[in-house]
Amino acid sequence: MRLTRFVRASATPALLTCLTLGAAASPALARVNTKACARIQGCATVLRSPVAPTSTEKPPPMSHFGVEVKTAPTSTVGTANQAGTLVTNQLAGNRITCAGYTERADTTLAFQLRTTTPLHINFVVTDRLTNTTALGIQFCLAAPIPFKTLSGRPAAPTKLPDGTPGHVGLLPGCDKVPDTAPCLLSVSTEPDPNNSSTGVDVILKARVPTTTKGADPWGRA
Repeated sequence: MRLTRFVRASATPALLTCLTLGAAASPALARVNTKACARIQGCATVLRSPVAPTSTEKPPPMSHFGVEVKTAPTSTVGTANQAGTLVTNQLAGNRITCAGYTERADTTLAFQLRTTTPLHINFVVTDRLTNTTALGIQFCLAAPIPFKTLSGRPAAPTKLPDGTPGHVGLLPGCDKVPDTAPCLLSVSTEPDPNNSSTGVDVILKARVPTTTKGADPWGRA
């Protein structure tokens, strides 16, 4: 199975705040990546993977993120042809946590799409994890808007990494919510005996509808 992650687009100041927070913990991960796209439809980036520590006998789970922009069902005609800049940032540490779930990798992803006017979009986030298994894996989302969680209850109130109020929770399957809601698309595995201590990569995909020029979302497995 496969897991896809969607996360909201957000305003520049919040993402830069995340960069400042991340710099204190791990300069190697606290780096903003930008990609300018003439058309937002299909605008995508793959983040440089973190380097696993070599001093430990058992390598920890590592996240390798990719982000793609798609137009939302509620978007207007012409949205796909708008220009935008995709901004992503991997942050070390437990920036967000979901109650009752033990996150696998010590990396949180923040991302946004900068546009001149507000646009309805979907983020598709892919997290390819090494050194772990698919058993019980989920996607934890923190966002400024309320959403339904895996348990069927509303996401819990929380303070987002940039200090603003928001909501956090595990994403439900996409078959459980309307196509305007954040959800887990799939979880799958692929053989990787050379780079993963478990012999497989676990691939999560999630969908998070949002409106650009809003606040930042964050996600992790």
